[in-house]
Amino acid sequence: MREFFSENGKIIVKLMLNQFGAAVMGLMITLAAANSDKLMLFASIFASIFYVALLYSVIWEKGGQDRIKVDGGRAAYKPFKGLLMALIANIPNLVLAILIAVGRFFGSTDGAFGYEWAGNIYAVSNAIGRMWNAMYLGLIQTYMPVNPLAHFLDILPALFVCGFGYFLGLRNFRILGIFEVKKPKKESDKK
Repeated sequence: MREFFSENGKIIVKLMLNQFGAAVMGLMITLAAANSDKLMLFASIFASIFYVALLYSVIWEKGGQDRIKVDGGRAAYKPFKGLLMALIANIPNLVLAILIAVGRFFGSTDGAFGYEWAGNIYAVSNAIGRMWNAMYLGLIQTYMPVNPLAHFLDILPALFVCGFGYFLGLRNFRILGIFEVKKPKKESDKK
């Protein structure tokens, strides 16, 4: 495991920094659009697409670098490495989601427990979770404003995009490759 972190630690940190940057951008544009629910939803969708595009570009590049090592026989073929890197980068999200769910379950005043400490954990972790995942803020406010399980769903786009993007990088396939301008072949290349 130590070898995995030494080899992929920079990419994991990049994924976390991209989430921080997307969260700041998402917070700014969703707060600017807070007067209208539809505008806030649109801003959140835009910030979410921007975030997954950042993740895709970082992880595709890592997959492309690893493809060169695999083709040269210097590394083993590991198609799920991107998913593992995304899972490690999303540990703070997972911890926040667990704290939110536990705090909501045990701290809800309309439930069986109603513990004050759990309600406090819910309030603090929910505020931190919404800021850390601010790119999804409009989506959460529109579709699941009080559902604590929504924060578990925040993790899924990153896992999917990183897993799929790394696999595509390992295969040297670009999603938008069909839109790339191809260079005309020279006469010497045709022979």
